[in-house]
Amino acid sequence: MKNKVFALLSFIILLEVLGQLILNSFYYRQPLAVENKDVRPISHIYYEISGGREGKLSLPNSLKDLAPSSLVTIRADFEALEGESIFVKSVFAPLKLYLNDELFYEYGQASSYPSFLNDPPTGLAILELPTEGGSMSLRAEYQSLTQRDTLSLPAFYVGDHAALLNRLLKTDGFSFLFSLMLIFLGSIMTIIALTFVRKIPSGMSFLLLGLFSLSAGIWVLGECDLASRLLPYPTFLYVLDYMGLFLVAIPFLKFGLVILAPKNKLPIQIMLVIHYISLAVTLFLQLTARVDFIKSLFWFHLITPLAFVLFALVLIWEGLYHRNPASKRFAPAILLLALSTVLELANYWLHLTSTLTIFFQLGVLFFIISLGIASGYYVQESLHNAAEKQRLEYQMESIEKQLSLQRLQYQKISEDEERMRKERHDFRHHLALLRSLSQDNEEIDSYIDKLIVKIPVRKNIFLCENYAINAIASYYYTMAEEAGIDIMVKLLIHQNLADSLECDLCVIIGNLMENAIEACKRMEDGKTFIHMSSSIQGDVLTITSDNSYQASIAKKNGIYLSSKREGEGIGISSVMAAATKYNGGTRFEEDDGIFKASVYLKMATNQSKAHK
Repeated sequence: MKNKVFALLSFIILLEVLGQLILNSFYYRQPLAVENKDVRPISHIYYEISGGREGKLSLPNSLKDLAPSSLVTIRADFEALEGESIFVKSVFAPLKLYLNDELFYEYGQASSYPSFLNDPPTGLAILELPTEGGSMSLRAEYQSLTQRDTLSLPAFYVGDHAALLNRLLKTDGFSFLFSLMLIFLGSIMTIIALTFVRKIPSGMSFLLLGLFSLSAGIWVLGECDLASRLLPYPTFLYVLDYMGLFLVAIPFLKFGLVILAPKNKLPIQIMLVIHYISLAVTLFLQLTARVDFIKSLFWFHLITPLAFVLFALVLIWEGLYHRNPASKRFAPAILLLALSTVLELANYWLHLTSTLTIFFQLGVLFFIISLGIASGYYVQESLHNAAEKQRLEYQMESIEKQLSLQRLQYQKISEDEERMRKERHDFRHHLALLRSLSQDNEEIDSYIDKLIVKIPVRKNIFLCENYAINAIASYYYTMAEEAGIDIMVKLLIHQNLADSLECDLCVIIGNLMENAIEACKRMEDGKTFIHMSSSIQGDVLTITSDNSYQASIAKKNGIYLSSKREGEGIGISSVMAAATKYNGGTRFEEDDGIFKASVYLKMATNQSKAHK
């Protein structure tokens, strides 16, 4: 399964990189500063605002400090050739366009967009001019926004219809295809997370990375003029644009919590709560037509870059003070993304240069690809651990079946042992009686004395009331004594337990004692000891085990590795799996030559039963 996942990921990433190389080469061969010679902007623009303000300006431009729903009139004269068209765009403002004082085009009238919007969404069109061409007068009547006091005035362009489309492709083709790639990549990652790796925790990282890619993609798509031309659904693109921006930080922060697993999660969790509340309030205000997204944009332009910067700071803190290995792998991508996001939002408000937009897009691309690869390794490791866990579960099931059969045998052996002990005791008395009746026959007395000496005295080891657990603990107890280890075991565990719980406790205690004995045997000098005990409070059973150790204990990312083979230790994994099965947990510590293990689990009342 993991081979299929990585083959698919490699193919996707290869397509993404090739596509970006092609787009970059196309983009830089045709600089944005050079307009197509067949496309001409309309110049010598005069404006007039209801209330008396008027003047001259060049487009694109903006008018500020406008009262809501003010009438803004733009006038200009231009020359058109036969069969040419005009490019028209309106940004959140109703528009009526007149040519030679006749109504030629209107957009954003009250009945043309949903009632939950106070102002119409952005719209654009390429309109055919009168066939004959010639000198024309243009009058555009805008109604200023109700939600903002600034009216954006895009430029009007005149030219051949194909040339106008070509200009739009040059200016927005890269962003449009880039957004489609992000959406495609995010969709594939989401599908992978919901199919191939849905059963492992790391699958969530792929899902969140996919949702981040989708959010960034629909944000870029909604901002793109070419998308408005190819998808003539302004309200739909309006929702995509703002929801993409409003949502983009949420999967990013949750992705960071999954991958980075910081020691202090509070700053990121607080930022997530801020985004959740902000998103809910923003949706409520928009759907009730109180405040449009365009006005809520100010708040999200503050908290979105703040989320990226905050996570970058948490990442640096984790790397410097907690030596978090994940911070080193993800630092370059996340720092670049935080920087590019801040620059993009600064460019949005300051209108600096289109180069910063390209930098943001490439930053997002680098982030998704690099973290996709890193997440791939994370998923590979998780798939390996999942397969190992499945193997251990199968092994535990087999052990459970064997122990369930052996439990009865242990009980029978214990009962036989008790009977034989009594019989040995009685046999001694019989021999003593025969000796007294032998009438001082030296040969008979000598023979009886030899028989008494040869009667075996078996040492009964009682460590626990439960037969099966006592048998397991006694086995390792004897092994430790034979190895010269100072061992002390006292287990308080009920005699009658459910079969499954009994078997799992045998696994826990057996593995803890076996690991402790192995650690003591590897010591070259010093006192070796093992101390194990248990206690019950309510329905919670706690088992603690302390043992001496000398050699260093191998760990990777906080996981104890096996001393016998590569990978995670099976014994500790089995203990953790068994504890988790009963809503419990484990804790392993190293303290000045002493390895401390503690396990707790809940023994539900319906798990206990009497064995007859």
